[in-house]
Amino acid sequence: MLESWLFITSLKGLKDECGPAGDWRVKASECFAREANDPQVLKKLPWINETPLHRLRPNQVVRFRGVIQDMFDNEFFLDTYEVRNKTTGSTKLRPGRYKDVTDCAAHEEVVVDSDNCQTGDRLTYYCIPIPGENQWVKEVYASENPCMSEASTSIIGSRQKRSAGDEDDIDTSKSNSNAQTKCSETDSMETESPSESAESKRIRTENITNAGSSTSATGSSTTPDLNFPIPGMKGTPCLVKIYDEQDLSLNDMIEVVGVLSMDPSLANNGVGSSGQGGVPEFGEMDMEEAAHSPPPSLVPRLHVLSIRKLKHINPLLPNDLSVNVEGIQSLVGEFRETRELLRSVLQQALMGDGLAAEMLICHLVSTIYLRQDVVALGKYSINLSGISGPLLKENYTTRLNTLLQTLVTQSHFLSMTLETMNKTKFVPKKDYNSNRLVSGLLQLPEHTHLVVDETALTAGQLDANGVGNLTALGNMINWQKLSYDFQFHQLENTTNVPVIILSEGKSMVKCDAEVRLNSTNTNVSAAFNKVEAALTPDVIKRIRCYLTVSRLMEYTLTEENQKSVQDDFVESRKNDNGMTAEDLSNLLTLARLVALSCGESKLTSDIWRSTKILETERKLRLPAATRPNVLGPSEA
Repeated sequence: MLESWLFITSLKGLKDECGPAGDWRVKASECFAREANDPQVLKKLPWINETPLHRLRPNQVVRFRGVIQDMFDNEFFLDTYEVRNKTTGSTKLRPGRYKDVTDCAAHEEVVVDSDNCQTGDRLTYYCIPIPGENQWVKEVYASENPCMSEASTSIIGSRQKRSAGDEDDIDTSKSNSNAQTKCSETDSMETESPSESAESKRIRTENITNAGSSTSATGSSTTPDLNFPIPGMKGTPCLVKIYDEQDLSLNDMIEVVGVLSMDPSLANNGVGSSGQGGVPEFGEMDMEEAAHSPPPSLVPRLHVLSIRKLKHINPLLPNDLSVNVEGIQSLVGEFRETRELLRSVLQQALMGDGLAAEMLICHLVSTIYLRQDVVALGKYSINLSGISGPLLKENYTTRLNTLLQTLVTQSHFLSMTLETMNKTKFVPKKDYNSNRLVSGLLQLPEHTHLVVDETALTAGQLDANGVGNLTALGNMINWQKLSYDFQFHQLENTTNVPVIILSEGKSMVKCDAEVRLNSTNTNVSAAFNKVEAALTPDVIKRIRCYLTVSRLMEYTLTEENQKSVQDDFVESRKNDNGMTAEDLSNLLTLARLVALSCGESKLTSDIWRSTKILETERKLRLPAATRPNVLGPSEA
């Protein structure tokens, strides 16, 4: 049903079957949600992310994956409206859900003052493509995207805009000669001639292309800001409109199945005069209206039939990664073998350093599993220090980042130059003039690996903005929290962003663990040539699945494990250099990551012993003046 126009007919059929006062809304939601959860149906639906808008039809059912960047106020609309036949005078009720404009043929008119009209409200979220989504993820989704025919440009019914102010329009329709109640004279069922269709397609394609290319011109007064957090980020954002209550929050990753709305009239609400070539001059319209009603050629509307929160965006795996799901158990069974493949690859990339490879694996599978007071349990940020001059001359940090982009689903490379620190906005800020949240660089969805290149920082001075950015980065690393700037107050938001800092000496930002690189060679090109040779398509696929599944596996610490760890801690405290409570907490986190990376859901004595050895070796590499307490040989 969803793969065609039949959903519109079905909606009208449910409305007629249940009557205006019936439960047609509930039945429609259940029916569409059931269809949208059918894997065979989903395979036929195109992704907005991978499909040019000019290849999609208005009212087509599509899919979109993205992040909730901002939440707008509720929007009021005509849930039910009445149309009258101009010739016969007969009237009928029509549903107003899943659309932005009313269906009105040339011989019909909307009865704006009808008592049968019903007003509803819907949630409106501004959603952007997933920031930091790596290229291989896009390519896999694109390869599975159904081939789309050229969009039909014939006018499927003349429509009239249904804005949030429709209720006020009804009250003032008699006195407002410009009220949006006119219907186009074009007959809804007429078909264009082939020559007309081709020409209209060409014009539409050129308009969309020109509009899309203008978004890259910063400071343009005729193009709205798409509000992406990462500079240079591309993609199609959407205004997602939700009719039922959903348990969603800011920055959640979502997958939407919905009805696409791209009516050009949606961009004209509140526009005064037009600029050159008929392009609206956004400076002349209300700033909030401009921000909340961008051109649909840039920001299409999506009316939700089904929506779900994504646990991950790995296209090689199902969203549900429970061990009882087909194929997941076999993946877990191969974890130790896959882990060894990954360790070998990372050891080559880390210039022969096996310990650094082990610690990097733990970082890559880390995620927050619990928050206690202000502490985020499960995070494991690392500072990979000791990246010397010879490595930097061969662009080592860039090459290492490229490797990580090949393995993980989401990542962003932050070159910590003075210019970046002083001029970039790291923290989102509320703009009360446009009533929207202006995005910042650190407004990233969960599981986005942030790779910070501190080796790019040169001598100079951080200004007030730079100091604020550094503070925000430190708070994210240590507390996994980011305070949004609402001008009159700060609004604290939780994050789940793994951070790795690449530096020559110890980083200026404290991390959970500093790993001093002990390279056995300095031939970067030769090392990464070996990495490239080892990463066959099969190995890459296995590692990509491994990193996602291991990160989201369940883990428990049994009472027996807790007693064993407690005994170890008590014994260690008897020594002068015994473990502190912070050491114990870090060691338990590391043990959890080692266990998960090995496919174990519980802590074993072997893993606990191996973890203590890893931590001891890591600490022994650090300079004596900054070295934390290390476990004695008997304890390790």
